[in-house]
Amino acid sequence: MANALVNAAPDPNKQTQVALSVGDGSNNDGSVPHVALWDRNGARIAQYRGNDDGHIKKSTSWSISLDNEQADDKQVAPEYASIVMQEGDAICLAMIAISGNSQTWVWTGDVGYTCDAQWYNSKFTTGGSNIPMKCVWLDADHTGGTIAKGLGIHLRDFTGDAGLIYQYDEDQRRLCQNSARMTFYPEIDPDSLIPFFNPPLDYMSATVDGDPTKIPTGGAITAPDQGVDRQMRAYPDGTKPWFKAKRSTARSGVHNRRNLKVRGLKNNKPERLTISSNPHHSAIELCEHPSSLGDDFVATVEGTYCDMQTGKWWYLCTAEIRNNCFDLASRVLKAISKRDQAPGRNYTMTREW
Repeated sequence: MANALVNAAPDPNKQTQVALSVGDGSNNDGSVPHVALWDRNGARIAQYRGNDDGHIKKSTSWSISLDNEQADDKQVAPEYASIVMQEGDAICLAMIAISGNSQTWVWTGDVGYTCDAQWYNSKFTTGGSNIPMKCVWLDADHTGGTIAKGLGIHLRDFTGDAGLIYQYDEDQRRLCQNSARMTFYPEIDPDSLIPFFNPPLDYMSATVDGDPTKIPTGGAITAPDQGVDRQMRAYPDGTKPWFKAKRSTARSGVHNRRNLKVRGLKNNKPERLTISSNPHHSAIELCEHPSSLGDDFVATVEGTYCDMQTGKWWYLCTAEIRNNCFDLASRVLKAISKRDQAPGRNYTMTREW
């Protein structure tokens, strides 16, 4: 009888399932992070302490089922999570999916991008969608200019409910400047506590009178400004401003670095080039966004090339465009001005999406 109890199969109703998905860029894969989970009231449910030898492959998901040991093996719904890197091999996180007590919450890198966390394009998709998610960077030792070591999120607030989205659109501080909702931490330990909403949030359940022309309330928070507590987006106040907002010039394919106000490192793999034929990818957006980070990028449908080293984008060379353009066949920038040339740029690895 004792052996039967010891060897009993885990009860899935008393477990929490975690899945982490990464992008498919040249450096998006990396170490398996530490995961910690809490319930609605901020009581710890379970932890996974990372894996020194573990590795999440590009454009794939890593998953695990965790016993709710810190909740006395009870059936509990997860509401908060922290994802903390312990090893020096960065990941670009595209999606987090966490399930427990018959509930599933999903967060995507698009949310981090919206709040100006460091991001890069990916080709990771899910649910039959052909629109790839953006991914956000996490790294324990900040190699390559990565700011965040870990991420803390309130899972319940990323459901996509109409009322919740309306409140975020109405005032984006509710999403991006709210420590308990989502924070990218430059420094955080695997056992660190993250902020919790106190008191816990209350949510509305239906659209007013069922009338779609009125303000949606389904999933809306009764006190939407609760938790707004900082000036910085995505990161805690006081985080080193490694990037600076840029003002783009006219989109002629030739740009002035002084006008763009490029600051800090944007290219973490200068020897690599990513070429995408996905119509949803934009090299212009990647170059002009203040918090993008990654290797040089070509968007063939858009017909553009982003030089992440300088933060400039160029049209691809064609029969009509022969100068001030990027020759995709030879991987060479053909610019009239010597200042705009990229001497020594020798791509040793090219990835095609």
